[in-house]
Parts: sequence; C-alpha cells; structure tokens
Amino acid sequence: MTPPTAGHLGFAKTYDRIRKRFYWPGMYRNVVRYVMHCRECQRRKSVPQRPPGRLVPIPPAIAPFHRIGIDLLGRFPKSAHGNKWIIVCTDYSTRYAITKALPTAEVDEIAKFLLEEIVLRHGAPRVIITDRGAVFRSRLVSSRRLV
Repeated sequence: MTPPTAGHLGFAKTYDRIRKRFYWPGMYRNVVRYVMHCRECQRRKSVPQRPPGRLVPIPPAIAPFHRIGIDLLGRFPKSAHGNKWIIVCTDYSTRYAITKALPTAEVDEIAKFLLEEIVLRHGAPRVIITDRGAVFRSRLVSSRRLV
C-alpha cells in the first residue's frame, strides 16, 4: 500500500520519479503492473471517456413519418417466443412509437421490420435517425437504401 504522503500520480509520473533514483531489470513492467493494481488509484481515478460528439439541432418534422428514429434494445433473456431484442421506431412529428420483439439483431430482421411495419403502413420515411450502431451502418441496410 502506498503511504498517503507519496501521492497517487498515475503511471507516467510514478515511473519518472522511480527511474531518477533506481533501476532494475523489468522496472517499466513492474511500475505499470503496480499502478494498475493500486486500489487507491483505481478507486479515485476517473474512467477516461471520449469527448462527446458535436450536438446538431434537428429541425421539426414536416409531416408524420417524414423523419423517424430507430433503435435496438437488448439483448434480453430469450422469451417464450424466442425473442431476445426489441426494435423501437419513433415518429419525430407525432411521437408515435412502434415496437416489435425480434429473435436476432440481424440486418434482415431490421430490414423486414422497416418494410412491413413502417414503409408499407405509413410510407417511406425521408430521414431515418439512428445511434449509428453496427447493424444500422451495415452495407446490406445501406445498399437496400433503408438507412
């Protein structure tokens, strides 16, 4: 345990302090391991986060189902019908939400949902907003011109 007067400086400063006065084979690796396992450092240090993306205002929707947002929720425990995911589609104009349970989060399931539940019932939306999850960025969805 590190004495309270020594401080918890992180890897770079700790290594720099030690190498000014000492040397031993494997010192770099030892310091890395020590700092990574220091309970006090782990408890107090904040988790590095990516800076938030730029906020871009979304203009009001022109008409119902002109602009929709879709997202996947899950992975949930398997239901009696074999479903593990829920897809949610929200109309930006009316705030009307359409949901459906899905067995997988595969591109074909999402494309089928968009076609059967959105396009055939309400018309093709002009804008689809997603959180850019991998399934929404896939080549198949883009090539079908659904997202």
